[in-house]
Amino acid sequence: MERKTNWIAIVVAAVAAMVIGFLWYGPLFSKPWMAAYGFTMDEANQKLFKDGVELPMDMTPMIFNTLAMFVFAFLMNWLTGRAGANTWAEGAKIGAIVGIFVGATRCLGLLFAAEPGSLLPIEGLYPVVQLSVMGAILGGWKKK
Repeated sequence: MERKTNWIAIVVAAVAAMVIGFLWYGPLFSKPWMAAYGFTMDEANQKLFKDGVELPMDMTPMIFNTLAMFVFAFLMNWLTGRAGANTWAEGAKIGAIVGIFVGATRCLGLLFAAEPGSLLPIEGLYPVVQLSVMGAILGGWKKK
């Protein structure tokens, strides 16, 4: 029997994913992440630089990220439903498995691009955590 789509859970999962991203690339890992990619921030003037060149502050990446998180949430909802995940733990397990594959492809891209090894745990574990949380929300939050 197909599970009903819980649109509230999809929205909550997408928002949770964005909060995780804010924390992950903000207070948790912003300094090593920025250093590894060559970003610096002029806090006084709120300007961002990459390798000494000022970057424009543009909302386009955040808009696309928001859309992507809703697509991921919708796909994770479908996947947890197809897998019959009906608990938080089952959903988290499915999310972790998908996250491991996504994280591995990110890490491979970093290796091919000869990026610093310090990025591997930051970029590789982020989708594992993010998709585990999304899966937990979508697997455990049943529509009545």
